Parts: sequence; C-alpha cells; structure tokens
Amino acid sequence: MASGAPDSMCWSGSRRGFSAAAALLGIALAALPAGAAGRPARVVSINLCADQLVLRLADRAQIASVSWLAAEPRRSAMARAVGDLPLNRGTAEEVIRHDPDLVIAGRHSARPAVVALRRLGHRVLDLDLPTDFAAVGAQIRRVARALGQPARGAALIATMERRLARLKPPAARRDAMRPVAVFYQPHGFASGPGSFEHALLTAAGFDNLARRLGLGPLGHVPLERLIAARPDVIVNWSGADARPSLARDTYRHPALRRLAPPIPVAVLPALLWSCASWYSVAAVERLAALRETLPGGTSP
Repeated sequence: MASGAPDSMCWSGSRRGFSAAAALLGIALAALPAGAAGRPARVVSINLCADQLVLRLADRAQIASVSWLAAEPRRSAMARAVGDLPLNRGTAEEVIRHDPDLVIAGRHSARPAVVALRRLGHRVLDLDLPTDFAAVGAQIRRVARALGQPARGAALIATMERRLARLKPPAARRDAMRPVAVFYQPHGFASGPGSFEHALLTAAGFDNLARRLGLGPLGHVPLERLIAARPDVIVNWSGADARPSLARDTYRHPALRRLAPPIPVAVLPALLWSCASWYSVAAVERLAALRETLPGGTSP
C-alpha cells in the first residue's frame, strides 16, 4: 500500500494541474474574438441575395462589408439594416482590404473575384438560387451554420414555415379546381415548374398556366395563346418598375384590355421575390389574398 501512495499523489496532482490548465484555456478562449472560437468575425458579402441573409442572420459586429446593392431600397428588402456598413462592388481588391475570414457570394455572380479569393486562400461560400421554399430553408440553414448562428437560422425557418402553412387552402384540391395564374414576362415568356415564381403561385393556392401548357422553368407564351387560355390572373413579372419600354407595354395591350371580363393584372414588388428568401412569404400572402377575391378562389 505504501509503495502505491506516491503514484496516487502524482495522479491527483496531475488532475489538479489539468483542471487548472483547462480553466485557463477556457478563460483564454472567452477572451478571443468570436471568429477564433469558430464564428467568423469579418464576413464580406458580394452578392445581393447573400446580403439579405447576412444582414438578417449575422451579428452586426461580424459584418465587414456588404454589396452596394444591399443599400438599394428598390432591390433589397434589408436596405434599412445596412446603415453605415462599408459597401463593395464585388471586386477581389475591395474584399481583401477587409481581411475576411468568410466571403459569401452567389454562384452566378462576381466569378473573377471568387476565383481570385480562393486562390489567395480565402474561405468562400457560394449560394445557389433556390427554386422553392424547401430550398430557401436549406439555404438559410447553411448560411446560419457558416455564420455560427444556427439557432437564429432555425427560428427564421420556423417562422417562414408557419406563415406558409397558414396560407394553404383549408381543403386539398386538384389543380384543375384551382384558379389559374401566370407569371408573365416581357417578350411573352412565362415561368413554369422549376422556377421560384412557380413556387410562389402554388404556395398561394394557384395552378400555374405555364404548367398546364407543359412549359419548364422558362417558356414562351405568345399573347394570342395567353388570351386563348384566359388565366384568372396575370402576374406582372416586371413588378412595380415604371420605366417605359415596348416589352412592358404587353400588360396594357389592347387585346387584353378589350377582354370581357378583363383578366386582372397583379403587381408584386420584385424585391419580395427576385431573391428567393424568407421574406418572399409576403409575396405569397399577397397572391393568396388576391386568390380569395376570385370566383372559386376559396376552398369549399
């Protein structure tokens, strides 16, 4: 027994030393900036849709810069949140100036900057364009995790899903019984299945004319075919943009105006849905409210 005592004392002393070292390490980690503990501390966004998520999910102290489009109220739903944050135009030179530990970009924009930043060893997160609300939720979750804000992302997804659930018609109905709508673009293009516009229409309880016509995410519907199909609603894809053009005059074409009864033309602010995101539920809510005003627009 006596011969074992020194070993026991040494082990006890080692445990006390380890506990003390662990405590000191915890204090040291607490004193480090957030990025050192796994949460990025200098986030730069170089894409409008990424800006929206960064401004909503990150702590303000985490944000080093957002794109200049984030501050444009006609394009950005989060324009008021930008404040005095530094703005960038998506160039590698501007981004490097902020010494970022995370850059968030869009997969189809600012590609030269993304290539240069990756070659320089910067962490870049590329975002796709969601085509439905399930993909919106997955993207929110991904960005929130990258920002070290998973709980904030989960709460945002839950709120979005609750709002969408409230908009579903009380009883499930076949597509053939739903009011028919179409997202109609200048030059006669329409958004079908595989597009976010299609997700907006179906979430609001409409059947999509483009689906009925067998179109994909983008297809052509000449004005004559549109008039023959007589949808219940035409959604002006151009939104509230008042800039004049011959292409936008389609919505006021005499052939449409002479129909009796006329086909309602709905206008949605493009900033609500051009970036598929959590706030796009507001576009669905507007469409659902319009559906309720139509004959047969409510479920039995």
